[in-house]
Amino acid sequence: MKTPCILGLDEIRDEPVGGKAAGLAKLHEMGLRVPAGFVVIGADPESLPDAVFERYRALGGGCVAVRSSALDEDGGQASFAGQYESVLDVEGEAALAAAIQRCLASLEAGRAGAYRAAQAGGPDAADAGRSLSMCVVVQRMVDARAAGVLFTADPVSHRRAHLVIDVVEGLGEALVSGEASPDHLVVDREGRVVTSECVGDTPILSEAERNELVREALAAETARGEPLDLEWAIDREGLIHWLQARPITTLGPDLNELDSPTLEREHIYTRCNIGEMFPGVCTPLSYSFTAWAIDVGMQRMHMRIGIQDEFIPRFKFVQMSYGHLFLNLTTLSDASSQTFGRDVSDLTLSICGRIVTEPELVVKPTPPLPRRLKNLFGYVRYLLGQRWARRSLKGLVEDLRFEPEDESALAMWRAIDRNFDAIFHAMDFHLVSSATSGIMTPMLLGILAEGETPSEEHHVAVAALLAGAENVESADIAEGAERVLAALLEDRELCEVFVGLDDEAAIGWLRSDASGPGGRAFRGYLERHGHRAIKELELRQAEWRADPTPLVASLKVGARSRLEGGGEAVVQPAEAPCEAQKQGFVLRSLVRLAHQTVRSREETKSGLVAVTTGFKQAYRELARRMVDEALLPDDDAVFFLMHEELGRLVRGDASGLGARAIERRSVFDRQAALQFDDIFQGEPVPVVPELPEGMSERMLSGTAVSRGRIVGTARVVQTPLEAEALERGEILIAPITDVGWTPYFSLISGLVTDIGSAVSHGAVVAREFGLPAVVNTRFATQVFKTGDRVVLDADQGHVRIATALD
Repeated sequence: MKTPCILGLDEIRDEPVGGKAAGLAKLHEMGLRVPAGFVVIGADPESLPDAVFERYRALGGGCVAVRSSALDEDGGQASFAGQYESVLDVEGEAALAAAIQRCLASLEAGRAGAYRAAQAGGPDAADAGRSLSMCVVVQRMVDARAAGVLFTADPVSHRRAHLVIDVVEGLGEALVSGEASPDHLVVDREGRVVTSECVGDTPILSEAERNELVREALAAETARGEPLDLEWAIDREGLIHWLQARPITTLGPDLNELDSPTLEREHIYTRCNIGEMFPGVCTPLSYSFTAWAIDVGMQRMHMRIGIQDEFIPRFKFVQMSYGHLFLNLTTLSDASSQTFGRDVSDLTLSICGRIVTEPELVVKPTPPLPRRLKNLFGYVRYLLGQRWARRSLKGLVEDLRFEPEDESALAMWRAIDRNFDAIFHAMDFHLVSSATSGIMTPMLLGILAEGETPSEEHHVAVAALLAGAENVESADIAEGAERVLAALLEDRELCEVFVGLDDEAAIGWLRSDASGPGGRAFRGYLERHGHRAIKELELRQAEWRADPTPLVASLKVGARSRLEGGGEAVVQPAEAPCEAQKQGFVLRSLVRLAHQTVRSREETKSGLVAVTTGFKQAYRELARRMVDEALLPDDDAVFFLMHEELGRLVRGDASGLGARAIERRSVFDRQAALQFDDIFQGEPVPVVPELPEGMSERMLSGTAVSRGRIVGTARVVQTPLEAEALERGEILIAPITDVGWTPYFSLISGLVTDIGSAVSHGAVVAREFGLPAVVNTRFATQVFKTGDRVVLDADQGHVRIATALD
């Protein structure tokens, strides 16, 4: 602009006034309190328009703040925060003229030029600045009691769900210059404090001031359509004044974009149980499918029992944060107390493998006895539905069909959507079928402990009682793998061919007639168990029938070990079965029921996975069609949009979702690397696990779930891929084992996991294979390392480094 001019902040429309002035004008337009002021446009240090002093006098004179507002400042790509001049407490016309000239000169200053050149990718700062111009904002100074900055997204963690507030007493310049340490607050978008670090004994901000700051800042973010870095001050009367608004230009992809809302800060959460059912990080598609189905199934359970009156269309029992799934122990305990009273120790023992005492679970008051008795009757009736559930789930698997009307992606999505209730029904049937298995361990422990707190001896005794169940579906996954190995070893030469092939070639060989009896056994195994997989409820994880690579890798490990005559571990026979097995009719009946519930649970888990696998295949077909129609960049991107988002995309109701899927995928590995405490209160926070004191002897106690004592070599693995290094007879130490690990169970001589319970899949299979197993050690994968000689004593419930005497 050749002729200098002046506009009031309320007069700015589309004029090029620089980022700072434009941001203030937008805040003013929204009705937020912005100190009165004006912007000088098109001036240079040598000549200022005469109207500057008229406008200054119109403000009432006195102290003003003079700030640079360059045309390249505070844009979406670069903020130039702190690169240009700001002069505070300017009083008088001469001082005002000097301050404006100082701001205009800062356009050519070294630090701004260097920053501009770096942003532009060029070395010549001076040339980068000459084509730009500087505007200057003049505003009435706020007599500040407190001032600070507020980010509407966390610039460090990149969490959009968190706001960050730094506040100091007096002017905010002390904060910007580093002269004063601030109170540092992280709050959620409802204004609830997540973390708070105060410099003094009392917070600088009152709760009302904090809430008003958050409300107005979020309104500004909504109006701007992007996360903002805001400066503000609170005057002596407690009024908030907004001084600056710029985009946050350094935000990376949000690891918490799809976090479920935390119901209450006081709620207790756990990764136990659900971490076994769905280990690791969850894709957005599986969040909208599997995680939602788990919550729906649990709500339906409580509605059937009579504990919950109506379905709640939001997550109640499942929480996702950082892409990981957690169970809400508080809401589960509240539901349990409606039937069994306030003692929820059996519930936590069933879910977490131990009684949770810290943090304390505070549950709602229990209803009157008549209502509890009615709920108890409903619960018993629910438990008696196992046979109906197994039959219904079998029919559901047989009838599931996806029949699109044509070859379009829209038709395929509609076919999936029409069938979507099938996963809710499948989860419902599985929970009905498996509910009894969850209460059998606490019930048996209670009987053996005679009402006292169960000891480790009681856990060992229950492990012995639970062993011996026959025809368990998940156990046959390992037994079936052993049958395939036996068939391969019938012809040593053919087995050596198999071991020498890479995985892809080995798969082709097993599917050909050249593989002989081993190949026939393998194909039969896929016919029965091919719908299973490691992390099998994750839609992105291909089932063995579609991608048998993990299965073939485990078979090669077993075959190589047998061909080489792999060493055996030193096994000491378990003690004779405990006397509890010889006790009365009631206990024997309960043990038979426990065995039946295990069979029922594993049978319906297989059915649930079969339904999930049907959807996996349908979503893969949807992905193919969406790529063909240029709706997605590649097939894998389908797993990074939720089901509803995919529907919007195929209907043409949304744009940019393909790019959103790629952005979500870019943080997936970072999410997968995160670890969390197994039990915590409030929002989950990633942790670097710290070993408790007293670990010098390297011995850990846990929950014995399968009896026996063994001395052997440890193999510590974090993922099934690492399990391919297993050698026959080693003791497997892992964070967790789901059904997909079970082909390796024919190789190992014992099992240790960080988390788990007596009804974990690993525990079930270990018992059926007679493998000593201790779960819920919490730190085994940190305490021990591969190659350690360890004693796994499941008769005492611990694992330790072996000594010369062992």
